[in-house]
Amino acid sequence: MIYWNKQIQWKAILLGISVLSFNSCSIDTSRIAPGYVEAIRTIKDSFIGLENEFITPELIKNIPYASSTLSIGRGAPGLIILESQDGDKETWVSADGVYLILEKGRIKKTVGLINNLVSFKAVKNDFERLVDSKESEALIYYYSYDEPELINMRVEAKRKFIGVEEVKFLGFEKKLNLIEEKITNDYIGWKEINKFWVDENMFVWRSEQYISPKLPKFIIQVTKKPAK
Repeated sequence: MIYWNKQIQWKAILLGISVLSFNSCSIDTSRIAPGYVEAIRTIKDSFIGLENEFITPELIKNIPYASSTLSIGRGAPGLIILESQDGDKETWVSADGVYLILEKGRIKKTVGLINNLVSFKAVKNDFERLVDSKESEALIYYYSYDEPELINMRVEAKRKFIGVEEVKFLGFEKKLNLIEEKITNDYIGWKEINKFWVDENMFVWRSEQYISPKLPKFIIQVTKKPAK
């Protein structure tokens, strides 16, 4: 049975995000490669509390790891770096210990937030067919969360190829295919629009994703692409 603890209010959610943004949490460095720990410390010292203008192409170039910027809701973008990669699965970490697990650009799991996505199940996730056919398609997703616990929330998704857009990044620009995805759960009244900007190889360079009815939008933009 699907249920939400309705005592959880937006004010508490946003307060929790603010706490995550300004208080550095300890990271389990035992499972992080040597050298990576130092990079984490450097990023933590450089970016916590600083505005986005301090994240420059020079700084990105000097960090020997794939990187992206992440902003949650109206928060200023902060840097996240790639901790590990296993096929299409990528684990990204922020300086304050928030982990995002992405697969082909989509957030599949989070750790360190106040309402974590613990599971995302999709029938399929084929951007290439969508761009090639120029047709829309309907999908079904299942989301599961902790605190409050919610198991296999069914979400209907309708997505389509919008067109080619030129997107500005940190120090460069790219022409990318925009995929727009409308997600809906009528039972709780959740309706949002996700966006994915992909290149000709279907790599997601930028995305705007809603992963929970209790959290605002996540905006991820790649600053240094992971090596394959």
